[in-house]
Amino acid sequence: MDPDTITDPRVGGDVPHTVVGMSDGEEHEPKGPRPIKKLSKDVINQIAAAEIIHRPANAIKELLENSLDAGSTSIKITVKEGGLKLLQIADNGHGINKSDLPLLCTRYATSKLSKFSDLERLQTYGFRGEALASVSYCSHVEVVTKTRDDGCGWKAHYQDGVLVPSKPGLTPDPRPTAANDGTVISAEDLFYNNALRKRAFKSPSEEYNRILDVITKYAVHNPHCAWVCKKAGTALPDISTPAASTSRANISLLYGATLANELLELPKTTLDPIERLGARCEGLVSNANSNWARKGGWLLFINHRLVDSSRIKKAVDSLYTAFLPKGASPWVYLSLEIDPSKVDVNVSPTKSEVHFLNEDEMIEAIVAVVQTALAGANVSRSFTVQTLLPGAPEPPSRPRETEAGPSKARKPAPNYKVRVDSSHRTLDSMITISDPSQLGRYTEIVSLDTGERPHKRRVMEENGTGEHPLEVESDEEGQLGVGERESSWDAPREKGRGEVIPESGCELESVQELRRGIRKKGSAEVTEMLSKHAFVGIVDRQMCLSLFQHSTKLYLVNHVTLADEHFYQLSLRQFGAFNRLRLDPPPDLGDLLRLAVSDEPGILAAGLDSDVVVDKICRLLLERREMIDEYFSLRISEDGEVETLPMILKGYTPNLDRLPHFLLCLGTRVNWEIENECFHTFLQELSFFYSPRPFSNHYQSPSGSKEENGMINAEEITHQDWQLEHVLYPSFRRYTHWSRDILKDLKQVANLPDLFRVFERC
Repeated sequence: MDPDTITDPRVGGDVPHTVVGMSDGEEHEPKGPRPIKKLSKDVINQIAAAEIIHRPANAIKELLENSLDAGSTSIKITVKEGGLKLLQIADNGHGINKSDLPLLCTRYATSKLSKFSDLERLQTYGFRGEALASVSYCSHVEVVTKTRDDGCGWKAHYQDGVLVPSKPGLTPDPRPTAANDGTVISAEDLFYNNALRKRAFKSPSEEYNRILDVITKYAVHNPHCAWVCKKAGTALPDISTPAASTSRANISLLYGATLANELLELPKTTLDPIERLGARCEGLVSNANSNWARKGGWLLFINHRLVDSSRIKKAVDSLYTAFLPKGASPWVYLSLEIDPSKVDVNVSPTKSEVHFLNEDEMIEAIVAVVQTALAGANVSRSFTVQTLLPGAPEPPSRPRETEAGPSKARKPAPNYKVRVDSSHRTLDSMITISDPSQLGRYTEIVSLDTGERPHKRRVMEENGTGEHPLEVESDEEGQLGVGERESSWDAPREKGRGEVIPESGCELESVQELRRGIRKKGSAEVTEMLSKHAFVGIVDRQMCLSLFQHSTKLYLVNHVTLADEHFYQLSLRQFGAFNRLRLDPPPDLGDLLRLAVSDEPGILAAGLDSDVVVDKICRLLLERREMIDEYFSLRISEDGEVETLPMILKGYTPNLDRLPHFLLCLGTRVNWEIENECFHTFLQELSFFYSPRPFSNHYQSPSGSKEENGMINAEEITHQDWQLEHVLYPSFRRYTHWSRDILKDLKQVANLPDLFRVFERC
């Protein structure tokens, strides 16, 4: 069979190979010895480059080590398509002299050693002069550099280790350009001449994750340097650390604050015996309670070089088997400083492995340092045990599988178990809770007609005692009816799942500005806390203190502060589209203002005539009644009767005893001249009116009976408490962008893991 000629993509298609086709059972025997030929320089360089630069992560490692050798304190990496399209690293090091640029990408050209014996005193990352040369043989390299003494920067382009012109017709010499102190190296189209290697990569995202892993480890070991890594075309970096930081602070940023807080510090320790090992060890390791389940939990630096050592890793992992459960892994960061004369760094082309003298003794000393740190850590550990009663059968070693499938996942430890499941029995399940949605002394709830509901729906009907009902008036079709709302009150499992409150489509720029301001001030951390809380109980009604739980933590909070902000944002959300609470019969505006003025001693103390104040506020509100009705659903008739109030939250009724004070504040505290301030201050007074503040101690009933007063106050308090727990707190979970300003009224009083530690010592 005739031979076929194919091309090996690793050598750029210049060397033909012969493949001889053979039938089954036929053996190929060469006719004679083949001649030995010396490979061309280009083939040699491309083979060597493929050994050093396996993937984009290797190229980044070589380039950032050069930046660190240059004394950089800021390194920025930009990556495109996992580094295959673009790798760019910019630093603020001392730069490269113009006279050295022709030799920059030449193989075996370096400034870090001159003879082989220098390896015994090596203090730098690079030493062979192969990194940039290898990168230039598998990509298009552009270098922009400037030293502190140069008046301008210099730009040069490289391919196959030599300078090349940036465009056809130009000279390959470096050209002057604007630049900052330092060096910017860009490698484009990595492995453009090695199609087989390029096809071997699974995906750009996997290569990008490998790059992030390398940069993360170097950022932990070099906290003096600021690190930034991002994808090309994106504004937010995936890695960002400040300069002059610490290893623990960078671990907190890159691996999480939880891990950083649980790490044990290994102080710089000289390993014994000193004369044989000549090494020092320091680092950070996880304690006996932590468990690292992801990759990237092993960081080993020897003489500041990131290396792999399977023997050291296996020895440390074996030590942790006595502390961690089966299958768990520790998180370890070790930094070894060994006498360079006792370390061989020239082992692998990628410099990822090193050999050192007295390896067994070195590993034993390292394990002893880690074991000392673990033994001296004063950290409590939690164990769950159950006593086996006499005569009871031995439990199975493995959970049994049921017909439905395998056993459930392992339950969390008791000290981290969040107990807010409403299916568990609580104190409320032992007490019969009547529906106090409306106060009994005003009305009583009756069954609703199941026929067609009118547009204006009755919440209550008259009870025949001359008292008059409160009505709900809806400006929107398709909203939940009263019967549906009352059904939700009768079903505690549906708490907090009320109807959706849509944001009104208001085009007023002042309202849009107020909404943008709220969203801008919102804190994701605080919003997450309140969106997943569980109400615990009321601590003090007069001080407006209550408890709620989030995760394993218990918080004490001023619920009036939360209600003020919540009702303000709900009002702003429904601006111009409120449902209405209809007052029947409508009270007179003047009478309400006279009640409020008589209860304000400051007006008389200022020498003001109460009648004049009442008349002035009446005229002010009547002049603006159309705007107030349109925007806030507060309807005042031409005769001065207050007909409707805005309904902010369905199922929640404000304390109408504060209605006179609310109307008085509309006339005295609202800025009616500036649109933005007008809406802002009006909504503030509306939220103040709705908030569940303490009741007045000197309230008198119409009959003046003390017994009746006590009964009314008890009913009002019960009603307000019920609304706080079953309506207001569930509503806190939605529609509010909570800012960090509320943290001053919120205090953590307990944390479950801390309580378990206290109980263990008792």
